[in-house]
Amino acid sequence: MRQLVLVVDDDPDVRCAYEEHLSSVGYEVHGASNLREGRARLARCAYDAVILDVCLGREGAEGLDLAGEIARQRAPRPFLVLTAYGEPIFGRAAARLRADAFLHKPVSLAWLEALLRGGMAARRLPLTTRARAS
Repeated sequence: MRQLVLVVDDDPDVRCAYEEHLSSVGYEVHGASNLREGRARLARCAYDAVILDVCLGREGAEGLDLAGEIARQRAPRPFLVLTAYGEPIFGRAAARLRADAFLHKPVSLAWLEALLRGGMAARRLPLTTRARAS
């Protein structure tokens, strides 16, 4: 069974590039263009991982709101936070939420894939193994 990934980004070109690349390497990928769509997809489906943009429109940092919701779940899934803006506050917020990665766009698709695989592998480790690895 293919792993299921949600990509939440308001830029259709970026979202499409991520969807196409990740699909080509074996993931099943769904896309969402804004906070409302992202929340709706997360409510309907158990994604293995989420890739999300910090800014999902005119409001500001909606992607971090969604990241916070993911982080507060009982068994949070891996999530990668991306931004085209170099604001340090976004990186600190992603770190506080325990994002698996915080990346500045443009992002190498191969690097994005590697981080996604690493995040999913790390979250599958038993808690005792993760504690020893830290």
